Amino acid sequence: MARESTCQFAILGMLCREPMSGYGLRQAIARTVGHFWQESYGNLYPALERMEAEGLAALDREERSPGGRVRKVYRVTAKGRRVLAEWLRRPVVPHVERNELLLKLFFGARVGPKSSLAHVERSRAEAIELLAALRLIDEDVCGSREDHPELPYWHLSIRAGLLGLEAHLRWCDEAREALQRLAHTKRSTKKKEKRDER
Repeated sequence: MARESTCQFAILGMLCREPMSGYGLRQAIARTVGHFWQESYGNLYPALERMEAEGLAALDREERSPGGRVRKVYRVTAKGRRVLAEWLRRPVVPHVERNELLLKLFFGARVGPKSSLAHVERSRAEAIELLAALRLIDEDVCGSREDHPELPYWHLSIRAGLLGLEAHLRWCDEAREALQRLAHTKRSTKKKEKRDER
């Protein structure tokens, strides 16, 4: 199933927790499942309108934001809960990751280790920042709701993110060492070639 078509299931899952506006959904997704699932406003609002037309979600109320705009708050319907449950029981569609960093590293010999090393360093810094944010989410979600029936499921998804980031950081350290060795070897080879030319 394409990512675009699973947008409605992310929305339904969030609406099962409580009624939300499009803005509220975006915030809730970022705070909870954002380390592995994100939705743009461009996806959320059309999906909400389509889901309302299909009877999966319904307008719960309208609220006025501090800026004076009217915000529609949606709730999940019984049909929406059934559709979500059916989707949750279906086998997961295999996902082939598209990782630009690894693609650039694969062809890195074309530009040398310096550019590849810069990519790895940037990815490492981003992972450290994301790991810190995810640890805060873990503390917030898992620490404050010890008796919540959904807690074990939340914890499993957060744990996958934590362990994945920790593994990525270990890989970044290995990649950095390997690229630094390559850069050193390349410099040494160039110096030798210059000496030989004299």
